[in-house]
Amino acid sequence: MKVIKIGGSIQKDEKDYELILEKIRKEIDNSDRNIIVTSAIKNVTNQLLEIIKNMDKSTDIVTDIYDRHIRLLSKLSKGGEFEKTFQELSKLSDELYKIAWSIRVIDEVTPKVKDYILSFGERFAVALLSAFLRSNGIPAVHISEPVLVTDENFGEANVLFQQSKENLLKKMEEVKESVIVVPGFIGKSLNNKYTTIGRGGSDYTATVIGRILGVKEVKLITEVPGVMTADPKKIPEAKTIPRLSLEEAVELSQLGAKRLHPKTFDPIFNTDIKVIIEGLYEEGNTIVEGSCTKEDTLKGIATRSNLELVTIESTNIVGKIGSAATIMSEARNANVNIIAISQPVTETVIQLVIDSEDKNRLLEGLTKLSNLIEDIQSRKVSAVSIVGCGLRNKEISSKVISKASPFDPLFISRGLKGVSLTFIVDEKDENELAKELHEAVLEWQTK
Repeated sequence: MKVIKIGGSIQKDEKDYELILEKIRKEIDNSDRNIIVTSAIKNVTNQLLEIIKNMDKSTDIVTDIYDRHIRLLSKLSKGGEFEKTFQELSKLSDELYKIAWSIRVIDEVTPKVKDYILSFGERFAVALLSAFLRSNGIPAVHISEPVLVTDENFGEANVLFQQSKENLLKKMEEVKESVIVVPGFIGKSLNNKYTTIGRGGSDYTATVIGRILGVKEVKLITEVPGVMTADPKKIPEAKTIPRLSLEEAVELSQLGAKRLHPKTFDPIFNTDIKVIIEGLYEEGNTIVEGSCTKEDTLKGIATRSNLELVTIESTNIVGKIGSAATIMSEARNANVNIIAISQPVTETVIQLVIDSEDKNRLLEGLTKLSNLIEDIQSRKVSAVSIVGCGLRNKEISSKVISKASPFDPLFISRGLKGVSLTFIVDEKDENELAKELHEAVLEWQTK
């Protein structure tokens, strides 16, 4: 049994679907069950978000989404298959029209309604992809409703593993076909409400299903040939990483590499499951499996821009129990996520790294603590991270730190099990430091 995830960015025209068909033909075994997890087709999730942001044009956007799917369907299927799927897509479109019209009248969207709207991308996509497969002789059926059961933390719902297992196995018993197409990214709560599990959630859906079914391999098909050593748009010398340990993969996904969901690899810890990330257009892949080995050195870098370093200085917080908690509470009250935090043993300074867009809200909250805080400063910064099990080796980590030292990092932090180092630097130094660290990655990979 195999679990194969098809990314949304590689579902934009009939040429893409021809390549997808080739991939699936090579992967599936008609003597066993095969699960295909699909994302919404390219840009549809963004269009659904636009319905919420631009309510005056919501019904026009729905029309465009519907027309895109019908045009594709007409090129990917024919005869009775076209007619049956046309009716299903039309029914979904009518449902989406109603909710778009409703929010336009009410002029309000709750998190629950937002997730309901976003669910349509994957619900359209499963119907389209399964119709295409059947039109090309593959015995496929789709399950339009989410197979994952979640809580009601709308926007970032948490998967309820046992209930998801029961739901998936029950749905699989109800169909006989060897290929089952299911939606990624979306779930349903115990109260039957649509939820979403975060951007990139289709990858996570695939690994959760892989864990439930006890498969040996989960394949993630994307637009690039695996995870790269860096963003090739910024660093043209970037290469595909052949293998990542689970610890390295988790760190890279948390840092935003390849837009993987941060929880993508959680389900495969303590299993023998192998995750293969490969491209649709180019040869090459990245295999994610197991823990760090002695052969693992440096694997890749990731950067994050548009950050703010907020420096809080005061002698009033020295030795005062709960002072840091008070500052963190203000950040929470302002709905500000703390990306990184640093404090020296003297306790005179607390430094927080946040998204730049959250700066004003945080500063406004901190001004309420004038009896505790003496001075607050902020500056634009970037985070440059390097990942690899080799960072546990003193020789390697010291050379990496030496390469970064000329850029005068404001502070340095280690990640999960010591397999990453993140340097917070002035924003003007981001690109140069990234290039320096990427050179170190390529240098150690060739040793």
